[in-house]
Amino acid sequence: MKRIHKKRTLALIMAMILALTYNLYYFGQLYEISVFAATEATVNGDQVNVRTGPGTSNAVLTDSNGARIQLYTGHKVSIEDKAMAADGAQWYKIRFDYNGASYEGYMHGSYVTIDSTNEDIDPDTDFEAYLNAQGFPETYKDSLRQLHAKYPSWVFKADHLPYDFNEAVKEESIVGRSLIAYNSISSWKSLETGSYDWNTGTWYSFDGSAWAAASKELVAYCMDPRNFLDETYIFQFEALSYDAGLHTRDGVEKLISGSFMRDAVVENNQPYADAFIEAARQSGVSPYHLAARVIQEMGINGESGSISGTYAGYEGIYNYYNQGAYVHDGRSAIENGLIYAMTPDEYSLRPWNTRINAMIGGAKIIGKNYISIGQDTLYYQKFDFVGTPYTHQYMTHILAPSSEAINMSKAYTQDMKNQMTIVFKIPVYNNMPQKTAQKPTSDGSPNNVLKSITVSGYSLTPTFSKFTQEYDVIVNNDVKMIDISAQAMVSGTSVSGAGTYGILVGNNKIEIKVTAENGASRIYTINVVRLDESGSNTGKNNIPIIQESEQKASVSSDILKIDDGSKKITAVTPGKTCDEIKSQIKLSAGYTMKIVKPDNNENTGTIATGNKLWVTDSAGNIVLEYTFVVYGDVTGDGIVNSLDMLYIKRHILGISTLTGAYLEAGDTNRANDGINSLDMLYLKRHILGIKTIQQ
Repeated sequence: MKRIHKKRTLALIMAMILALTYNLYYFGQLYEISVFAATEATVNGDQVNVRTGPGTSNAVLTDSNGARIQLYTGHKVSIEDKAMAADGAQWYKIRFDYNGASYEGYMHGSYVTIDSTNEDIDPDTDFEAYLNAQGFPETYKDSLRQLHAKYPSWVFKADHLPYDFNEAVKEESIVGRSLIAYNSISSWKSLETGSYDWNTGTWYSFDGSAWAAASKELVAYCMDPRNFLDETYIFQFEALSYDAGLHTRDGVEKLISGSFMRDAVVENNQPYADAFIEAARQSGVSPYHLAARVIQEMGINGESGSISGTYAGYEGIYNYYNQGAYVHDGRSAIENGLIYAMTPDEYSLRPWNTRINAMIGGAKIIGKNYISIGQDTLYYQKFDFVGTPYTHQYMTHILAPSSEAINMSKAYTQDMKNQMTIVFKIPVYNNMPQKTAQKPTSDGSPNNVLKSITVSGYSLTPTFSKFTQEYDVIVNNDVKMIDISAQAMVSGTSVSGAGTYGILVGNNKIEIKVTAENGASRIYTINVVRLDESGSNTGKNNIPIIQESEQKASVSSDILKIDDGSKKITAVTPGKTCDEIKSQIKLSAGYTMKIVKPDNNENTGTIATGNKLWVTDSAGNIVLEYTFVVYGDVTGDGIVNSLDMLYIKRHILGISTLTGAYLEAGDTNRANDGINSLDMLYLKRHILGIKTIQQ
């Protein structure tokens, strides 16, 4: 009986274990489903990789073009599941939209913040009344409600600025005022005049070679406070005045724990944490802000020459906050900063020949020049509105406020965030857009301009320019086909629409589409006008038209060769002025002449290949048109020199093609056999003065 009893007891225990195991598994599965089914979340880091599986050993997800997919702060994702990597790290399986397509992959859990929903937040009548009293726009409120629900002690103050948001963005986008790392993605960099060279497809550098001008789209994203109302990036709006009750030594220790200042001393065995507290006491600036600023300026490892104390020529001099450090007069930013640090000034304790004086003196300058005059947040030290707005910036790095906000956030432990009253001063502009400014994400060359457009046998009006997008060409009635070619300015840009076209009488609109690597496109339009049988233009009447029905004028010359069949004038001596050429031409009575450039503007200088002679009647109608050919002048500048040699060489090699009058001008041996190496020899002998080209 005892054995039976023991067996029954054991069986009962086993059943209970199985039941408990099943229930734990069952409820665990329910928990998984309830938490991660269609759970919305937000990415909280920049250039975060999405991988094909949990763990960094898995490949980075790529888009349809094979480019790596990297997400940025604020990108919305949907959590499908969670998984643990081999190293024990938490990863999430996410689904998200990227450049118009849907993707699924895995992201490290530290870069994913699960969104709260309105249903998660208990109604707070007092807080709603407070938001309204502060005058926060509706587009701010959801984020602030979520922060208030998690941190009820935090205080959010609306700072209403008397500036239009779009106007402020325009001002901060002035080239050189806001910078971004030179190696950033293309959409983060400006294309404004002075920031990008369209001819080479490269950006100009600022403050040395490491920085480029920030794009207007990136500036708008960084200036829109609504992009940063989460528990980390909101710290760029934290009030930075020193508060002894709020700012503690322990907080400073936490902030510098991952940097070169951890367990290090300044002088006389004084720890960095103590030095920052003393600097805060004397300057009135938050020690957390001072520590974060040093990490931002000197780097996490503190390898900058600004604080090495061994920089050649400036030994024993220190500049912890990089004040006065910018490229100028042929000197580096570090050298100019150390010159500033050596300049005597009683208030700021300069020269900074001790580390503690550099830390305290630099902090006093920040307090005097920024904190005490109203630039008392990281945001306002970049985007300033004190005195003459936009001109008193502590930093030009457009991402500096959000980058330093991360360090500022780390200064507070979770317990500190939960318990302390932290004040945030949040800007509100006039005419805030209803839609929050989005962070640009596209990459690849933005260059979508053409280097040339050629209409075989004809000139464009106006003369081609890469930023001019509409041109006119006139052809006679007997022309039924036309060849158009186009060359992109840089490699990697695609061009469509060039080729051979059949044309009808009247205006024929031909479009050439240029698409950059980043997808940006530009349309060039060519209006090819084919005259009717009477020589009239039934298309665009604003183009000068030869009135062929009035061929009563005659043109002759004792010196020049005038071909009435081809309508060309040759035997032109290079270097002659237009007035000299006119004196060699005879017109029938009642007609006048004008020499114009290919763009139809009058030429009063040197005659050149491609120039035209217009003969007009008393009513101003053009009745005859001739084209000048100066043999050897294939560039159309009226001079025969080595540049023409280069153009002929490129034509022979097939690099670029000469057409029309320029093609004929290249036939320097007058053999009517096109352009070849013999023409190169004739041109070379002309340039060297051995034998002049026969005109």
